[in-house]
Amino acid sequence: MTTISTPPLYKVALYQLLILLPFCGIVAGFDKILASSILVGGLIQIGPQAWFAHQAFKYTGARQVDKVVRAIYWGESGKVVLTAALFVTTFILGKQLDFLAVFSAFTVMIPIQWFITVRILNS
Repeated sequence: MTTISTPPLYKVALYQLLILLPFCGIVAGFDKILASSILVGGLIQIGPQAWFAHQAFKYTGARQVDKVVRAIYWGESGKVVLTAALFVTTFILGKQLDFLAVFSAFTVMIPIQWFITVRILNS
């Protein structure tokens, strides 16, 4: 039994979606291709990061340190593979997308994730 509780990091992905989706809805009123490009870029960042957070905090406690380390390595490698696969899929299938907007949304979601994570862990 561990005395350290698992942080509610699932909320990070939820809050990111609560920022991304309304923003894409607003942009869709002006340019649907730009909005879908922003949505795809944001989801490419949110999905693999949520996978990593799930894997990294699956186990807790000093007795399970081997499982914790293995889960973190598995989570990080899975995050990299998922991100690469999603970008490749986007390039192959997303002929109508604005790739600058995809990369920009992906990049902007990273500091948003950091900010939300810090806020959640400090509350």
